[in-house]
Amino acid sequence: MSQSKVRSLEFIEGSHKANVKGNMDPERYCAVDWFDQKALDETNEYTITIDGTSDAVAVSGGGVIGTTMTTGTGDNEVSYFAMTPLIFDMSQTPEIEARIKIADVSGTIVFFGLSDAVTETSPHSTIDGDSGTLAAAATNAVGFVIDADLGTSSIYCASVNAGGTIQSVDSALDWANNATKNLRVKLDSSGNACFYVDGIQKGYIALAVADVPLCAMANAGTRANDGANYVYIRYLKKWADVA
Repeated sequence: MSQSKVRSLEFIEGSHKANVKGNMDPERYCAVDWFDQKALDETNEYTITIDGTSDAVAVSGGGVIGTTMTTGTGDNEVSYFAMTPLIFDMSQTPEIEARIKIADVSGTIVFFGLSDAVTETSPHSTIDGDSGTLAAAATNAVGFVIDADLGTSSIYCASVNAGGTIQSVDSALDWANNATKNLRVKLDSSGNACFYVDGIQKGYIALAVADVPLCAMANAGTRANDGANYVYIRYLKKWADVA
């Protein structure tokens, strides 16, 4: 076998027999949530905080896999979707990725990343650009911010560490209406964060968060009285070392 690392495996179709022999035994925690249940279990699996009028978080259905976040009809209504409990610690180098589609970028606030709380006091997002300036409701959080209040459709990488000053990097990528992107946040054991969009690194923030328990978090809300909009989350992928 070549000494170089194998970066991918491809299973060629042609047989419907089992194509892995022996016991797969991953050393690192890995899981995918496809949001393919009959309904989202807010008692045992997810924490969902709904704000305002007509907003919702529900399994997409209708022949489409994933979750649909429907934003409220009023300005600055923000909902929280904690996709895990507080299970991630930076000593275990957590990494999460979601595939997200935004219907109307000019009328929406979206955050995806890691947070130290499963909910905050709305109308503030975990991290957002309300009134044109990045700010955080969370004390520790790191992730992507796409916010019409910033006056741009650019994807921002942002973090807050122990309630301090917001750190941010403009990815220089614009998000078009109805576009779908894969967003990944990766922490090392010191709390430094790398940000990836569609598999390409677009940001780095040193000491992004403090050493506290974190959850996977998504926010969606309405900006500029634009009315109800839609944010679709097709999956959540999760990785972490096991203590």
